[in-house]
Amino acid sequence: MTQIQPTDPTTALAVPTCPNAACEPGAILLGFKAPNGRIKNLRTAMAVDDAFVAQAREVGPPEQRMRFASPCPTKNCDNWQDGGCATITRVLEQLENTMTDIAEILPPCPIRKTCQWYSQCGASACVACDVITNDHAPVQPGQGAT
Repeated sequence: MTQIQPTDPTTALAVPTCPNAACEPGAILLGFKAPNGRIKNLRTAMAVDDAFVAQAREVGPPEQRMRFASPCPTKNCDNWQDGGCATITRVLEQLENTMTDIAEILPPCPIRKTCQWYSQCGASACVACDVITNDHAPVQPGQGAT
């Protein structure tokens, strides 16, 4: 009997990896928003395909409920400033006075070895990561950006 081995979707990602990507085919699912509002990472990332995207969008913008990753576009991203990702820099500045000591054991993360935020800010990024969600939904006519 032939066994099918699961593939690791993170091996397809280029270095560095953006942990705050849009829900689109080719991305990977990192985790879900828990009832406490924090992102709970999966132990193993899941590849995102057209069917997943369609089903996830049926109940609203998936990025408000889930966390996705994809190759970091670096200089081609609006958040790339001064040689790094401004998203994690801004979040860490906002959380500076409220963050407790950095946990000795970091939460599971399927992309840590390629994560732009971890590469840029170390364990502090991991502590802040679970409070970041993003809405990559297109702005509808007559609505302002959120």
